[in-house]
Amino acid sequence: MGDGEQDFGAVWRRTPEAVRRCLGLAYEAVAAGGLAVGAVLTDAAGTVLCEGRNEAYEEGPGRGPLRGTPLAHAEMNVLGAARTGWDLGSAVLWSTQEPCAMCAAAARFTGVGEVRYLAPDPWALADGSAGQSGARPAGRAVWLVAANALFLRSVAMAAQGPAEPPILTHHRTAEPETAALHDALAPGRPAAASVREWLGGLWPLVTAAAAERDGRS
Repeated sequence: MGDGEQDFGAVWRRTPEAVRRCLGLAYEAVAAGGLAVGAVLTDAAGTVLCEGRNEAYEEGPGRGPLRGTPLAHAEMNVLGAARTGWDLGSAVLWSTQEPCAMCAAAARFTGVGEVRYLAPDPWALADGSAGQSGARPAGRAVWLVAANALFLRSVAMAAQGPAEPPILTHHRTAEPETAALHDALAPGRPAAASVREWLGGLWPLVTAAAAERDGRS
């Protein structure tokens, strides 16, 4: 990894808006006590048209049209914010996690042109369904480990009892670098004001985890 990759500010500035916003939404979700998944819909030029985060486990007022229901995945909230008259054939749906079967089917049904994701869904890795959505990975290990560290933290926060959540246990074998990054986080909800501030403080750990993962794969 070159010196330029160690400069978080430079890397963040040249990262596509869709990636930055997906991570920001995932961070907002875990900071609110929800499941850390964020998604956006962009036009062909990469401009964000609408956005959403997972709100399935949150009650009360919120932004997503499906908040508090089993359908309130990040991608479903994004598609619920799109308008019927939009030409989605040239649009790209981005998510921090590979979409589940429901969200992948909704993207196909609504005619979204392309679906991209930053990290494999830990649940899909555990049940063997990873890579079956038809979506395309974004291909940057730094964002993969960052997205899944947030996801694992949100799962750990929601766990009942002292036992480690099975998804985190499985990730120690499937994605050991991400599990180690998760373990290095301060306990509880993240305290940084934004995902940029959070990542900036963790950047040496994120880049080290990404380099280890690249070396393994």
